[in-house]
Amino acid sequence: MGKHYKYEFKLKVVQEYLNSLLGYRALTKKYEISNKSLIERWVTQYKDFDPKG
Repeated sequence: MGKHYKYEFKLKVVQEYLNSLLGYRALTKKYEISNKSLIERWVTQYKDFDPKG
């Protein structure tokens, strides 16, 4: 079974992606996340959920 990440961690990664020049690959490496598609999914979910857009 895959690794589960806490909400706070996901939010930290998503906010760093949105507020910096780092891309999915750089964040995947920085936080030792197994696959960049996880971050892509988290960002999409955040944007869909966030009332600001």
